[in-house]
Amino acid sequence: MATTKSLKVEHGVGRRLIDWVDRHMTVVFNIPTVVFLFGLVAFPVALVLLTSMTDWQLILNPDPDFVGFKNYITAWQDPRWINAVGHTFYYAILSVGGQFVLGMATALLFNRSFAGKAFYRSVWMMPMLSMSVAISLVWILFYDYAYGILNLGLEGIGIEPVEWTIDPNWAMPSLILVGIWHHTPFMTLILLSGLQSLPQDPFEAARIDGASRWQIFMHVTLPLMRAHIAVALILRSIFGVKEFDTFLAITDAGPMWATETMNLNIYFNAFEYQYMGEAAAKGVWFFFFILAIQLVLLQLRKRKWSY
Repeated sequence: MATTKSLKVEHGVGRRLIDWVDRHMTVVFNIPTVVFLFGLVAFPVALVLLTSMTDWQLILNPDPDFVGFKNYITAWQDPRWINAVGHTFYYAILSVGGQFVLGMATALLFNRSFAGKAFYRSVWMMPMLSMSVAISLVWILFYDYAYGILNLGLEGIGIEPVEWTIDPNWAMPSLILVGIWHHTPFMTLILLSGLQSLPQDPFEAARIDGASRWQIFMHVTLPLMRAHIAVALILRSIFGVKEFDTFLAITDAGPMWATETMNLNIYFNAFEYQYMGEAAAKGVWFFFFILAIQLVLLQLRKRKWSY
């Protein structure tokens, strides 16, 4: 009798559990995703926020004390961090701007029909497929003061060679040039897909009204492509602000920290100087900078453009 009763109880509990799972199937199937996201995102973010409020230094202070928002304030008393913020936006604005201008020009070119277009388009996209470190090593050879192809070309036309990565005035423009060369094909790809998806009726109406090519481009093409332009700018601005390996490989934040960005400053604080609390606080500031940029670009995307 006891065995029969226990089986009934177990059967009843099992049945209720099965019924509950049936009624909450969406919740049950989302549990692994929630656990995965918590471990991958929520836990590391919480750990960074907690670390940013301590004075943790791996060697001098392995047992950190809680200091509140002190690291967030002292970050802006660091001249190197302030300069790194300026360098980051200087690089991102000029690099992404150059990529957009050149990417739009090449997208307009590849949107036309001409002999060998498929071949030239494949060649143009090749830098996008290469790894940043490999590209950086090639450009280091190009920028070599004594044997680099750029200085050899300048000497050939009677111009003094340039210390591309040694002179503080030329180091950042040199990195911007590498960024434009490396990432413009990605911008071209997005803008070209946008051009090929545009309806033709507005263009035909503009031509009938006697609009010039420039007027059609400014008042028809750009407004119709605002979604693709916003996506391209958002993606490239994120990666432009986060650019790291190219800077580290070519200049290592030099000369005299002239090419140190926020990313590099955080890296040096965390992994060379081992001030983990300060690095975590700067990382949070870095996140808010990226978030602000994306909010601005999203507002630009929502803006209504007139034809």
